[in-house]
Amino acid sequence: MNFTLANWQVRADSRTAQRNGTTVTLSPRAMGVLAALVTAQGHVVSRSELLDKVWPDVIVTDESLSQAVAEIRRALQDKGVIATVPKAGYCLAQPVLRDVITQPLSDQASIGAMNLEAHALCLEARNEMVRCGRGSIERADALTAEAVERAPNCPRSRAERSISLTRSHTYWSEGQHRLHEAQSEAQRAIELDPQMALAHSAMGYVLAMAGHWEAAEAAHAKALALDLRDPIVLNNAAWHLLSRWSTRAAVAYLENVSALEPENIKGFLIAAQLCRSFDAARSRRNAERALRRARLRLEADPTDARALSASAVTMALLGEALAAASTLEQIDVQGSPLAIYHASAWAVLGEQERAVTLLEELFDHGWRDTYWLDADPALASLASHGRFQRIRGQLAVA
Repeated sequence: MNFTLANWQVRADSRTAQRNGTTVTLSPRAMGVLAALVTAQGHVVSRSELLDKVWPDVIVTDESLSQAVAEIRRALQDKGVIATVPKAGYCLAQPVLRDVITQPLSDQASIGAMNLEAHALCLEARNEMVRCGRGSIERADALTAEAVERAPNCPRSRAERSISLTRSHTYWSEGQHRLHEAQSEAQRAIELDPQMALAHSAMGYVLAMAGHWEAAEAAHAKALALDLRDPIVLNNAAWHLLSRWSTRAAVAYLENVSALEPENIKGFLIAAQLCRSFDAARSRRNAERALRRARLRLEADPTDARALSASAVTMALLGEALAAASTLEQIDVQGSPLAIYHASAWAVLGEQERAVTLLEELFDHGWRDTYWLDADPALASLASHGRFQRIRGQLAVA
């Protein structure tokens, strides 16, 4: 078993971990504990279970386990890498990416081939994410899974599947840890078509969400070198920049996303939210653009969840407090990732309790995007709120 944890490249067979030219060696028992926690994929492993796995047929005390955990923390130079869960056991507190085993392509594999039915399923999945209503992430997940099943050697299906899995892990995981699966799909897409920008973008997306910044940046740079006009590639690069606190650069990418897609609301909307911290005029300009597009979409489909939500949020940003509050009251975002935008809007309107309640509901469904909590000025204004601080603390070990 080989994997990456806290930017350490760990090889279980040699019991070594490498980072920035430094190599450390773990004892057999410490590596056994670490491997068991990695296999658990973020879930809590009880002390008794760890003792049974790592010290089978040997009578030892809890102190032996405590010493092994302390050794791991000391070797990886991070006390927080393993979380102690009182009266329950231990779990990893940081994402893990396990090395992907490359599978040889069959002679009959059609490298880079586009399967029409699989592509249609991917288009449906993208449309689900554009609308972003209740159950959209789950439906996109099912559609991309079917696309891969229909066309396992289609790189686009694999890349779209990877992106869907990363979104599911980040925004609506319901307790599941899906980054390793997302990485596997992105790697397969790259193997099938090394020149596909979306494949490298998918890899950058999953690496960024796992906290592997240098590798993520290299993947995004490769994707942009291959295609500067793919909106998904630009959007994923923007999210990487946000995770590295490069807000102004992220805004430029997001504005370009909406410029490339005439019906895209999200790029202008998020740009408007982010610009509030450094350019009020630019924020207003982007909010007005997003509101115009939202209203056009609503003329065509009055039930469009994304457009309804965007209209409420942009009105809040534009100072139309009464209209914004009235619209927010009319939209049911329970069970929808759109609730994050409503939390932001309520925070702009000074309704901190309502904002935090929405964030708590999202967290209960496995929402993990801690970077957005820092990037959005409206949500950052909640920093002193006690319930918000509890959410942040829980996300730190999620």
